[in-house]
Amino acid sequence: MTSSDWLKQVVDAVAEVVGPHDGVVPLHAPSLEGNCWEYVKQCIDTGWISSAGEFVTRFEEQVATYTGARHAVAVVNGTAALHVALLLAGVQRDDEVLTQSLTFVATPNAIRYCGAVPHFLDVNSTTLGLDPAALNARLEAIAERRDGGVYNRETGRRLAAIVPMHTFGHPADLSALQRIAEHWGLPLVEDAAESLGSFYHGKHTGTFGRLGILSFNGNKIISTGGGGMILTDDPELARRAKHVTTTAKLPHQWEYVHDETGFNYRMPNLNAALGCAQLERIDDLLASKRRLAERYAQSLS
Repeated sequence: MTSSDWLKQVVDAVAEVVGPHDGVVPLHAPSLEGNCWEYVKQCIDTGWISSAGEFVTRFEEQVATYTGARHAVAVVNGTAALHVALLLAGVQRDDEVLTQSLTFVATPNAIRYCGAVPHFLDVNSTTLGLDPAALNARLEAIAERRDGGVYNRETGRRLAAIVPMHTFGHPADLSALQRIAEHWGLPLVEDAAESLGSFYHGKHTGTFGRLGILSFNGNKIISTGGGGMILTDDPELARRAKHVTTTAKLPHQWEYVHDETGFNYRMPNLNAALGCAQLERIDDLLASKRRLAERYAQSLS
């Protein structure tokens, strides 16, 4: 079979799944049904459209309940969530962060925002996530314990965190990654941007490490237009996450006092309203994606 014959078979198989189309098959089209318009209209009618409003708090509480995380902090996008999660995990300028080579650019970008250097490792062919064997072998080869942490003896840089990404929602081998992280005393920060609704041994992704993050971009499981969430079980990290993402402003009636470098990263109420409506339909949305995956598997078999 020539490559053109093979490509035609693939195109025909895709056409069987998606039906009539104009030649462009989108990666994802958001499903904005249910209470989306009603909740957004409430924001417009009341004037609460920016980063304060009841839907922000409601969305945080709903995501925390759904994922089983003790705390959830809503931000403007998944990249911002990962940036702050890495900072809170202790990543500093000139550190190295161990992550996987198969990922979206947001993962290394967030590392670079901290002034740190991404250290890329291979993925497992079954999970498509960070390969524990590759991670363990690399650490055994380069890592050494010193005062102040674990260092890369080849570069002299401190190894600051391990960041697996759950590719297309498929959980990485979290049990093995946790053991390695604990052995070396390195914080595990999960890039769970694509894995809302994914569970590993009965526990939701993004809740295994010190911190985890979700994304609600237009191509994710649920969409808020743009948006992300920081997950953690640590109340102090949650407090810090909310403080830092709200420009690090100390509460006061009129004074503007900011006690550290902060970020204007809080999710607007409009976006959170979409999130609340979408999360009400999460089971149906996941079921439809699984049906679609089954149709692709059958057509491409």
